[in-house]
Amino acid sequence: MLHNFGGNIEMYGVLDAVASGPIDARTSNNSTMIGVGMCMEGIEQNPVVYELMSKMAFQNDSVQLEEWLTNYSRRRYGKSVNEVDSAWKILHRTIYNCTDGIANHNKDYIVEFPDWDPSVNNQLEIIQRRKFTGVQQKMRFFLHETMSFLPQPHLWYNNRDSITALKLFIDAGNELAEIPTYRYDLVDLTRQSLSKLANEVYLSAINAFRDKDAKALSFHSLKFLQLIKDIDKLLASDNNFLLGTWLESAKKLSSNADEKEQYEWNARTQVTMWYDNTKSVQSKLHDYANKFWSGLLEAYYLPRASMYFTRLSKSLEENEEFKLDEWREEWIAYSNKWQKGVEIYPLKAQGDALAIAKELYHKYFI
Repeated sequence: MLHNFGGNIEMYGVLDAVASGPIDARTSNNSTMIGVGMCMEGIEQNPVVYELMSKMAFQNDSVQLEEWLTNYSRRRYGKSVNEVDSAWKILHRTIYNCTDGIANHNKDYIVEFPDWDPSVNNQLEIIQRRKFTGVQQKMRFFLHETMSFLPQPHLWYNNRDSITALKLFIDAGNELAEIPTYRYDLVDLTRQSLSKLANEVYLSAINAFRDKDAKALSFHSLKFLQLIKDIDKLLASDNNFLLGTWLESAKKLSSNADEKEQYEWNARTQVTMWYDNTKSVQSKLHDYANKFWSGLLEAYYLPRASMYFTRLSKSLEENEEFKLDEWREEWIAYSNKWQKGVEIYPLKAQGDALAIAKELYHKYFI
């Protein structure tokens, strides 16, 4: 099982295939299969997927997923709670039931901000945001730098269903708020629901720009930026979603000041620009290892998006074309500066995850 690219943080899986695929392969005619394995590019996300796949090494028969997920929920949270049991049934048939054949690589607009000029007549095709054609549908990621189209985040389920599951998770908070695994799943599901909403808000901002509606552009761009701030605050409430942990773990490997500086630069660079950029052309692998981490959203993704929307607004105000090359130079310069930074980011969670999730649910989904 490969499952993950770049260590991206996104709830995703094909649980039905995991629950039966290894058994089908082993018992098929002329099978030479002797075991199962996992070769993901990053872990520390989607624990349900890895727990199920690990179980398959010891299975003689396919797993009955509804029963298994009920038991998984009870084991994970230490007790049976009807609301989360119901939520996992929804997650099983939606987020964890990707059947479109696309290997997931997170391209949500917050963490992989589009590098394109929306003022050009380049077939935005917002009507069907999930629609790809031909070979593009099977591509895992795009390496185009002078894009003539808007890249599409992968969406294989209806976000309204994940919001319904989120409400059930929140409702279980009175019984489970002290359980770390519950808080992790609550934060992750809230993040996922808000990130998919942000994709829609971004498209609304782009439509407003193309319609030359400065007021609507301001409204939607400010909402997009606020979503980044709110998701950062949410992620800060759980130790598993902190940029500071990543940076400190790299610095601890050093044996002198020069190594410490180099290792921190390496850690910052890997999750952002990578390295082979010029002044006006970013690395082809920029954002490949994007992360939904508190600190990274506020310090890196937020300024980048803000620069872009500021230039879009200026383009409308002055009735000029959007200067894509100038935007690229500005954000690449900012990225390179951030990569060389030494700012300290928190190592401990701050805030009440349940209270923040409730607040954001009511703010964006009621």
